[in-house]
This record gives sequence, structure tokens and C-alpha cells, in this order.
Amino acid sequence: MHINRSGSVLAVLLAVATTAVAGEDLARRVLVVYNENEPESKPLAEYYAQRRGVPTNQICGLRVRNVEIITRREFTEQVREPILRFMNEHGLLFQLPTTVDDPVFGHVTVPATYDNKITFVAPVYGVPLRIEEDLSYQEKGITPETPTERRRNDASVDSELTCLPAALVRLSSAILNPFFNKSPPVFDNRLNNAMVLVARLDGPDPKVVRRMIDDALTVERTGLLGRAYFDTRNIQEAGYVEGDRWIKTAAQYVRDWGFETVLDEQPDVFGADFPMTDAAIYAGWYAMDVTGPFTRADFKFRPGAVAYHLHSWSAGTIRTRSKTWVGPLLACGAAASFGNVNEPYLSLTPHVDLFFKRLLAGASFAEAGWYSQPVLSWQTTFVGDPLYRPLALSVDGQIARLEAERNPDVAWAYLRKINILLNSGDFTSAEKLCAEKATTLHSQILIDKLGTLEAARQKKK
Repeated sequence: MHINRSGSVLAVLLAVATTAVAGEDLARRVLVVYNENEPESKPLAEYYAQRRGVPTNQICGLRVRNVEIITRREFTEQVREPILRFMNEHGLLFQLPTTVDDPVFGHVTVPATYDNKITFVAPVYGVPLRIEEDLSYQEKGITPETPTERRRNDASVDSELTCLPAALVRLSSAILNPFFNKSPPVFDNRLNNAMVLVARLDGPDPKVVRRMIDDALTVERTGLLGRAYFDTRNIQEAGYVEGDRWIKTAAQYVRDWGFETVLDEQPDVFGADFPMTDAAIYAGWYAMDVTGPFTRADFKFRPGAVAYHLHSWSAGTIRTRSKTWVGPLLACGAAASFGNVNEPYLSLTPHVDLFFKRLLAGASFAEAGWYSQPVLSWQTTFVGDPLYRPLALSVDGQIARLEAERNPDVAWAYLRKINILLNSGDFTSAEKLCAEKATTLHSQILIDKLGTLEAARQKKK
């Protein structure tokens, strides 16, 4: 289904799946972080580590207030420093004192990272989400004449944690992300000695978090299946048109990958009565709080779904089912989402097209996320299993695995293959495969697709 489809079909994306650290067991590069002051935090951390195979000596406990918003001092003394100490004591991070001449801090001695064995950090339910602005903090080089956006030192906890291995971190304003849109998109040792990829296991309640962990592991075996929904605003106003472009490009990437894709270019967001069914992918903007189909009692994402709504405060709180966006989307069954804890400015939010480009190429959720995010030490948080790879299997790989398991969801994989054939211009083969599988699988989605193809063929006559 297409609504006001525009743009030409893009080239088929890179089919070879890549990972942040090729050839290694990524679970051994994960640090799981929990809060001892939240009773559910440690059990969830241990559950995730057991299911993923994360070594038990890579589960780090903190003692910090069990709240979503903490002070800058609390972050430094009760979050960042204890994690660094844990990593050093457990042989996960090797640092040596190094003297540097910095334009802001001057001639200083700092701990420089020479070897970092941790690529992914997974803060668990109970670890604070946001760092509030500290107006008393005056960083060198910042004056009253400095633009307001560059004086800010509020941030998401996760975005600050990406800078864990860095020798020097400026708290005011944002820091350029060296992994952003990198070509080739390889997260090598040099980068890993400068930053880590952070995605939190969090949500409205512990039950949702546990389900997210289970869904990620289950779905990545057979690959994500279902429909994709993208919601633009169709505006040309300077400062906003970029957001529409990202979403439209992402929709084209996903359509090229064979997903049935809805692209809504109307100014309003999807209404509550919009027939959003079997949603596996969602990206849209721009409403303050969750609205549309996601507020219906009967709405449910497909298992493993990835969902994102672009808004300045889409992750201002996560422990909610009705406010902002990340919490409600996860409560509706999504396995992964992301957003901003405070005003990020559009250009400094994740570029949705780059996120889906990497995810479709087989990258993990955390890798795709930080590849798409221009800056660090800022407002973004990624919520989901950092290792989750929902799109690593080729369509033929999906079909083979689902057929072997006699899984009726194989119809969705065949639908992808049919769409890929259509994208290549092979209408005859697509219609033949659709007719064959609609009959043998008795699949309503393929029967409906066959009707669409037959109508298109008749229209051509």
C-alpha cells in the first residue's frame, strides 16, 4: 500500500550483514549496568546476561538514586566513575596517564585509553535516564556571549556514557560523533578506544523489558516480518524539511528491501482510526505525546518491531505507557525504540534514513543507532537490546529457516521476496510465486497481494 508515493526506486542496499566487531562474539564485548537501589534492576541484568551469554564479570552494579533525572554531580560520582573503575579493575579497559595540550583545558595529564574490550554498554531498568542542567558549572571557553545551545550541559545518561573511554570530555554543548555516517561503516579498535555504543534495556515496567529481551532473541533468528509505516508532514518550511526527507528516504530503503510499506505524506499524524495492521517498522513525527493507532486498546506491534517518533521530548520519560513516545511504543509491543530526553535541535537527532540503512544491512540496533547520530554528550537515548539484529538474514535465509520450522510466518517472507521481484521489474515471476504460495500456504496476506497484482495486470491491458 502506498499513499502519495514519490521518488524513484533506489538501488538495492548492501546485502552482506556486517557487525561492529567482525568475527568476534559480540556478547563478550557487552557491559551490563544495573542500579542496586532498584529491586528489579539486578534480576533483569542477570537475565539479559544469561540469555545473551554475557560473561558474569561484565555485570556492573551502581548505587544511585532510583529516579529518571539526576544531577551532573550524581552522574559523575555515582555512574560514570564507578563504571570506569569497574572496567579498569576487571581488565576491560587499559588506560595510561598521558599529558596533552588541549585548547580548552590547557596542558593537562589525563587517562588515555590504549585498549578497550567493551564495545556495547547496556544500562538496565533503574539506571537513571537524564542529567539535568547545572547552571553553576562554568567550563573554560564558555562565556555569557556563547550561544545558549552551546552553553547547555544537560544530556541523556546514555549519550554521556558513549564517551566513557575518552580522555577529555567537554560537558557544554555536544561533541562530534566520529562514527556518524562513517565510510566504510566499521567500528574499529581506534573508534572503540574513543567511544562505546550504548543502548538501554528499559521501559514502562520490568515485564515490558523482559519481553523486549525475549523478542529480540526470538525474532533475530528468523528476521523481522510484517509491514512498515512511515509518517511525514509534507512541509517545505526551512528547518523542518530535513526531517521529512529522512523519513521518505528511510521508507524507500525499507520498500526496496521488500517490506509492504505505507508512506503517509499528509500534514497530520496517523489518526486513531488508521488501519495500521501487522506493524513491524514505524517512523513518524511530530506530536508531543503518543497518539493515533498506538492509543487503541487493540493495537499491537509485530514481535521484534522497531518504532520511532521524532519529537524533541520523545524520551523525556520512559517509565510511562501514555506520555511522550518511547515508553508507549514499547508498551505496544515494540522491541526497540529511541528518542530524545530534552530539546536536541532537529539536525542533532538521529538521521532516520541512516539508521534504517545500517539496520537493513544487518547491523545491530546500537550500531545502527550511533551510526545515525551526529553528536555525543547530547540528548539521544536508544532503548532496546544493543545486540539486536532484526534484519541480518537475507529473504532466502528467512524463507529457509521458517520453512524448516513449519512456521506460518513464512508467508511474510515470501511477500518480501515477491516485492523484491517487483522492485527488479520481474512482474511475471512475482505474480507466479504469489499465486503458487497463496495456494499452498492458504495465506490471506498472499491472497490479498495476488488480487493487487491481478488488478495491476488488468490495468496495464
